[in-house]
Amino acid sequence: MFDQFMRFLSQSLADNPLTNLLSLSYYSFPVVEVIHVLTYGTFFGGMMMLDFRLLGIGRFISSQQTMRYILHIAWFAFALAVFSGIVFFFVTPWEYPVNRVFQLKMLLIVLAGLNALGMHKFLLSDIDQWDMKVLPPLKVRVSAFVSLCLWMGVVACGRLIAYSSSYGMNHPAMGF
Repeated sequence: MFDQFMRFLSQSLADNPLTNLLSLSYYSFPVVEVIHVLTYGTFFGGMMMLDFRLLGIGRFISSQQTMRYILHIAWFAFALAVFSGIVFFFVTPWEYPVNRVFQLKMLLIVLAGLNALGMHKFLLSDIDQWDMKVLPPLKVRVSAFVSLCLWMGVVACGRLIAYSSSYGMNHPAMGF
């Protein structure tokens, strides 16, 4: 059922006039890819700095100040990465929805988001007690480590999409 839905999504996007416009442009894919790489790189860099701080590295820097500074930039970069990722669907709609590595990337993003939500909602409530010079609680460090692993998985999957066995094999001209 999931595979059928993803194929339906691909077909629906492939029939979209925006897809025709973007997929016929020589520059659309490279421009969108550059924007996507720059924005997810900015986001991931910010998350790494924040996660390393929550792991206890750099305890002379306030965790709260680090979060306030980095999260504003990270949210903006994440929004642009999501937008450019959506544009990828319109540039090559026959590729992404049916690609297993892409599907894993989306799952990892959801899991990373849930981990971040849980950390901010439950684990950081007592941040005033350990903000500086004290090792963050184990539960915060575990969540930060999980965050690092999940976001590294997202980046790895993003790069591996082009090397997956089905990439380039789903073009409509190939019997999509």
